[in-house]
Amino acid sequence: MTSFLSLYQKSLLAGVLTAIVTAIMGIHVVFRRMAFYSDAIAHVAFAAAAIGVTLGTSSFLSALVLSVVVSLVLGSVSKKNIGEDTAIGVLFSLTMAVGIVLFSVSKKQRSLISYLFGDVLAITNQDLLYLLLVTGSVIIFDLLFRDILVQFTFDEDFARLMHPKVDLVYRLFLAILAVTVVVAVQTVGVILVSAFLIIPAATATILLSDYRRAFLLAPVLSSASVVAGLLLSLQIDVPPGALIVLVQGAVFFTTLFLRR
Repeated sequence: MTSFLSLYQKSLLAGVLTAIVTAIMGIHVVFRRMAFYSDAIAHVAFAAAAIGVTLGTSSFLSALVLSVVVSLVLGSVSKKNIGEDTAIGVLFSLTMAVGIVLFSVSKKQRSLISYLFGDVLAITNQDLLYLLLVTGSVIIFDLLFRDILVQFTFDEDFARLMHPKVDLVYRLFLAILAVTVVVAVQTVGVILVSAFLIIPAATATILLSDYRRAFLLAPVLSSASVVAGLLLSLQIDVPPGALIVLVQGAVFFTTLFLRR
């Protein structure tokens, strides 16, 4: 255990912070059936990072700005119910193609692989700082607006009657979701970020009917999966991100089987 902590101290902290922030936002994503939506934002972050790399600017900043803008635009499309699935589907494929082309043209194959699959073992102090700031922001936002967003999910008319500024809260949620995805992509990559958002949250909602307790259980399940995945990666030569998702999946299907 001592060697594990000395080798993976920074990676463990980054993984747990990513687990907490994605699990909390993931409960809202699962309730609102936005899994495809969050996946699209991850792909936008990938293309935006490629633009930043090609232009020689900060890939993180370009991903952050464009992802928040696209998230708000997609939220407006969803609100008006104008071809939501089609718009996201087109965006999903287009941004992946743009990202691969730009990373290839700029000869940044290493960055391409890093953004696709993440690298929890290569976390920098700056990445940790971003994760800490986003995790704190998400926890505060959730404590302040969790009940309003849940009401908005299940009864929009009632939520608007009780909370006149609920649309503003929802837009703020979309912006924070985009920031969460961008920061999580740095750790686990575009391919796996959806698993971090969806699987622990879905497992918690299967186990608990009280949504407030689900918001507590999901980060615990996800954090435990991170620790287990990193321990497994210490024993076998397999990327920790994939092992973490395998653990999350095993917990999900075990829970699903036992609850039937």
